Amino acid sequence: MEERYTESPELITSVDSEQSQLKLEFSLVLVDKENINLMMNENGCYLFVPSEDLDYVTTVSFLSPVKPAEAKAIFQDGILIVKIPFKEALQNHIKVPIE
Repeated sequence: MEERYTESPELITSVDSEQSQLKLEFSLVLVDKENINLMMNENGCYLFVPSEDLDYVTTVSFLSPVKPAEAKAIFQDGILIVKIPFKEALQNHIKVPIE
């Protein structure tokens, strides 16, 4: 039996200028859209993508609760882009002074 390798995909996260939406960008090389499994709740997500040579696997915790039912995802040119609105715009966060 051939051993399967797992790898965490490259991930870029950002927040829109209104601080109302989270954007995740996963780099998924040589995978088929039909193999992408993205599970989400208001606190984070789990991504599992089997491919020919390896399995992409990762979890992501969110800074603030999101609305998973309103998430939108598109896969194009090896990049999975997921946009999820926050339940509330980022609030009650404390700015950390930088020395």
